[in-house]
Amino acid sequence: MAEPYLGFRPDTPLPSVDQIRELWDEFAMLDNIREHSLVVCGVALRLADWLSESGLGLNRRAVEAGALLHDIAKTMCLGQKCRHDLEGGRIMQEMGYGELAYLVSNHVLLPPEQPLDETMVVNYADKRVTHDQLVSLPERFAYITQRYGRGDPALEARIALGLERARQAESLIFTHIDHGRAPADLTPRTVTL
Repeated sequence: MAEPYLGFRPDTPLPSVDQIRELWDEFAMLDNIREHSLVVCGVALRLADWLSESGLGLNRRAVEAGALLHDIAKTMCLGQKCRHDLEGGRIMQEMGYGELAYLVSNHVLLPPEQPLDETMVVNYADKRVTHDQLVSLPERFAYITQRYGRGDPALEARIALGLERARQAESLIFTHIDHGRAPADLTPRTVTL
């Protein structure tokens, strides 16, 4: 049974960048998914830095690791019946990264009442990146609906719920960011592995 999620602490075990690179190789992450993950990471780190400047310090290493590993199971789930978010969470849990497992498992759809933390920041960053391009929430969710909705009312309802939760996250994040910054001001940091 998984330990209860208590959030990231300064001493929370996290994989190093070298270990993340090895995991990308081990799970045969496709190049386009790697590029997507790098851009998501750049967006998430920019948000984490802005939040830190505004007095809300997040575990920056957790944001980085979570963004780089959020799609760790995407390649293996392509064309399969598995959900890459849950499969990725299982992988992280089995590796002993319980907090990271929570983040990866919840990067597609935030749980109700999710606090402003590393999980929310990575989830929101992912919702602002289509392939390797920074886009608005409406653009991203139009793409998600077209690509994954398949005209299925249940899937489209889940996607609509994801958009609503992403809008709530955006509002909460930018309410906490000082200096008059808005979602349109967001640009990713450059991240390389």
